[in-house]
Amino acid sequence: MPHHYSDPGIPTLTQRAEPTLGSTQPAPAEQARPQPQVPILTQVTDTPSSALPSDAAGGADAAHAAWSAAAAAGTATAGADAVLRSALQAELEQALQHAIDDAAAGLRARMEAELPALIERAVRAVRPG
Repeated sequence: MPHHYSDPGIPTLTQRAEPTLGSTQPAPAEQARPQPQVPILTQVTDTPSSALPSDAAGGADAAHAAWSAAAAAGTATAGADAVLRSALQAELEQALQHAIDDAAAGLRARMEAELPALIERAVRAVRPG
């Protein structure tokens, strides 16, 4: 049988604990904060390499060779940037997961340490003496 507390000093889920803290004016509309322009790993795609123009006569002059080398270097840099972003995101996700695991373990240990005292207080509140 559930026990209902009758202490008016203890707020229930339907009462505000501090009604004076609530604002009497409506809250201003929350401004949209700009999101950082960091792509998610699944959004990162390699840019499709455009076909290099070919010489109709079959030979390549110096300007064409220089353009081809610059284009190849540009796609290599773009690919390296994508790989770097992916590796950085993987490292950050791994570090975040370790931090979450450590926090969960600390919380679990703290709650297990406090559990006997919590049970004792609850039993004393229900059964005086």
